Amino acid sequence: MKIVQLNRRDFLKSSAIAGGGLALGLSGFAKLAEAGGESALPPYLRIASDGGIHLGVPSAEMGQGIHTTLAMLLAEELEVEMSQIHHIETLHHPDFINSFIAAAAPAFKSQMTGYSTSIRTWHKPFRKLGATARELLRRAAARQWNVPVPECRAVNGRIEHSGSGRSLSYGELAGAASRLTPPENPSLKTPEQFRLLGKAIPRWDTPAKVNGAAVFGTDVDLPGMLYGTVKHCAVFGEKLTGVDDARAKAVPGVIAVIPLEGQAVVVANSTWAAMQGAEALTLHTTGGHSDLSDESIAQQFRVDLAKAGVPAAHLGDPATAFGKATQVLELEYEMPMQAHAALEPLCATASVAPEGCEVWAPTQMQDGVSMMAMGVTELPPEKIKVHTTYLGGGFGRKFELDFLVAPLVASKVLGKPVKITWTREEDTRHDFFRPPTLARMRVGLDADGLPVSWESKLVGPSVNLHLVKMMGLEEAPQMYLKNGYDFFSVEGMFDPFSIQGTYTIPNLHVDYVPSNIPIPVGYWRSVGMSHNIFALESAMDEVAHTGGNDPYELRRALLKQNPRALAVLDRAAELSGWGKLSTDGRFRSIGFLFYHGAFQAQVVEVSVSKRGKVTVHKVTCVADCGQVFNPGIAKQQVEGAILYGLTATLKGEINVQDGQIVQSNFDDYPMLKLKDTPEIVTRFMNSHEAPSGMGEIGTPLIGPAVANAVFAATGKRVRRLPIRRKDLI
Repeated sequence: MKIVQLNRRDFLKSSAIAGGGLALGLSGFAKLAEAGGESALPPYLRIASDGGIHLGVPSAEMGQGIHTTLAMLLAEELEVEMSQIHHIETLHHPDFINSFIAAAAPAFKSQMTGYSTSIRTWHKPFRKLGATARELLRRAAARQWNVPVPECRAVNGRIEHSGSGRSLSYGELAGAASRLTPPENPSLKTPEQFRLLGKAIPRWDTPAKVNGAAVFGTDVDLPGMLYGTVKHCAVFGEKLTGVDDARAKAVPGVIAVIPLEGQAVVVANSTWAAMQGAEALTLHTTGGHSDLSDESIAQQFRVDLAKAGVPAAHLGDPATAFGKATQVLELEYEMPMQAHAALEPLCATASVAPEGCEVWAPTQMQDGVSMMAMGVTELPPEKIKVHTTYLGGGFGRKFELDFLVAPLVASKVLGKPVKITWTREEDTRHDFFRPPTLARMRVGLDADGLPVSWESKLVGPSVNLHLVKMMGLEEAPQMYLKNGYDFFSVEGMFDPFSIQGTYTIPNLHVDYVPSNIPIPVGYWRSVGMSHNIFALESAMDEVAHTGGNDPYELRRALLKQNPRALAVLDRAAELSGWGKLSTDGRFRSIGFLFYHGAFQAQVVEVSVSKRGKVTVHKVTCVADCGQVFNPGIAKQQVEGAILYGLTATLKGEINVQDGQIVQSNFDDYPMLKLKDTPEIVTRFMNSHEAPSGMGEIGTPLIGPAVANAVFAATGKRVRRLPIRRKDLI
């Protein structure tokens, strides 16, 4: 990727990064600069005359530490300390296309943060950006001193001359460096030369989050801004026919009630007044699926299970292998819906005027925000500006665009900036939920108890369908096909990516049956892996016990062709003391996962009381994630993902009754508490392989690991999550 110079004309005047000094951007922006048009900035670096470093990045910061890690990658090559980086901002620009996702799914060619791809996409460009600036500064110093470039060394934000001891700061050289032509291929450091990378550097954004300077979506404050909230139709599929807003408008501070198709927007002079007004508002509706319930969904799944599915994977000759098998297991597993439950409720701010539209949003999909703004305002893209705030949790929910409609419409109608904040109840009941699923498995074993034939039939709603429709497409190759194939619905069950690092089974077949229920479903942390790995790893444990094999040894046998997989499995077994008899009433299980290019094993220790209470005491996690740039942040990500999955394993679920979501807040959709949190031991294998994704890998494996440990403790199989006491007593 080519690095180019940017002149001051190319900077947005409203950006905190704008100014003089040395400015570098990626090559795609050069075409825009040559055309003389003004637009949002690409990923770039600016070194100001005072030496301060200002950095624009493509990825949203939603707690995963991406701002810190991208800054580290640049600082490593630029030879500066993290304290010299004064500003980091997520920017929206066409050059920010997530190339990793675009390569796998060309139809999804957008700027987005998700699917654990930020580091995999941007680690090389940001290292090159830093190295390019370093070489320009060295050359600028060499010209000023009239000495050879090799005699000029970059050290801690300064260029030093080895012969004379002279030195100049980056700020002093920035102007001269900005007039030079960037090198095509600046040299990058080897891992042995790293000062910062590979160390647990403190997060750059922590001070701002501690002192309140960080701006999340709910913190946006504009002059003359109005405030609002939404009230949705309660039943799925209902449409508004009218509103009775007399009581709502009687609430002091309420300014307007704006009815939309499936919701009403209440705008006031404060968020509290808007929420009180929404509570007093009566919606008149028509239609809807009031007969929808958990029971009706389960019945539909049973009907769909009998249908022919769409082939998702095939190897060998499963039918013949089943005929030769000494034992055949038939197993079923279920997973319910889950909500995202981000700590920060949905919110966004819009300012719509004839001359342009600005949106402030905690979003994972900047191009989607721009698209939604263009649709509501009918303005061209060059008049839309997207500001990405910090996200108080995303987990896939903020890929969606539904929460942008209300502020855009309200601002367009009222002619003022409007910030819309959802209540927790609206957030919980009107999510894009993790879909419910049903998996049926047939596994044929040989005389040694090893699986020689495997069939999986997966039933559930399509995850990708609504996004494909929203983009105006009929299908998206590799992600969603017109015949019903949906990658995220089969992900983890021997799909084209996971099969490269998972168990070797010579004969297998996977079918997927789309079961499109009238409930919005979406991307939930670890997407399809969250339900398919529960089925796969639970079945693998049943295979081990039925075939008379140790669960660890069975996995070793099926992973023997993959040294990296075996290494993490063996290390997890060693760290956890696998094979040693427990005398404290604790029972263990082991699991393995290949996901986002990372190899991972978990060993879980649990106890189960006589009353069926499951206590998870310890989780041992070993992962080979390739090159780990910040082990502190990586550890936080893996352990946070484990706890996110553990909540779905032990706590709540989303239920449907009379066409409505039953749960509404943390009292009936509980989260894992500190007292429930187990000891987690996390280790990363030393590796110089390409970095993998990390933000989701811990989530899918913890569910089956706990369920299998519960079997070890009680002899009772868990084939549905969350684990319920009534299933164990």
